[in-house]
Amino acid sequence: MKRLASFAIALALVVAFAPRAEAQELRLGLTGGATTTSVGGSSVTLGNWKWGGMAGAFGQYFLARQTYIGLDANWVQKGGNQVAIASGELQDLNLEYIELPLTIGYRQQFDGWESNLYIGLAVSFQLSCKIKGTSSSSSVDCDDALSLASKNTTDWSIPFGLGFNRDLGGSLLGIDIRYMLGLSDIFENSSIKNRGWQFALKWSTPIGG
Repeated sequence: MKRLASFAIALALVVAFAPRAEAQELRLGLTGGATTTSVGGSSVTLGNWKWGGMAGAFGQYFLARQTYIGLDANWVQKGGNQVAIASGELQDLNLEYIELPLTIGYRQQFDGWESNLYIGLAVSFQLSCKIKGTSSSSSVDCDDALSLASKNTTDWSIPFGLGFNRDLGGSLLGIDIRYMLGLSDIFENSSIKNRGWQFALKWSTPIGG
């Protein structure tokens, strides 16, 4: 909670001291790409990274020429392969979420290109939690796995990353690289957190400005 409070204070200061824009701009867009994720924490003794997918939509509101607030709504796959919890059996953990990152960003524009850096806070709502042991041929719901505690269906994390956009004349096409640092535990009474990279292709169009 202290980290959440520190982020909220930092976000408020950035917004408060951002220079006023002559004309605000709103962007709406679509995103899609790949994720590579794992799990960490004191309850995890081993864990490999796994690949997954992501897709969704986003909006960006420019408070000033170089400062913006962004909100995404993404379907994302998370989890990890060959995960050992408390030195137990190796298991593949497959998770799906609806993820809502709220970010504050800074952009630079040059010769039809722009770059941006951002940080924020995200809340995710779990859609699916499946686990498969190395000796099993099928997955089961996490609630049915005797070796696991009850799952938490809400997940908090800190997203931070960078992106590059190309002006296509009326729209923008870009790439985005983001790291998601997990804050909350996947299961109750345990220390198992999501972590991972997201690599996305993003298309957007300005509205107004």
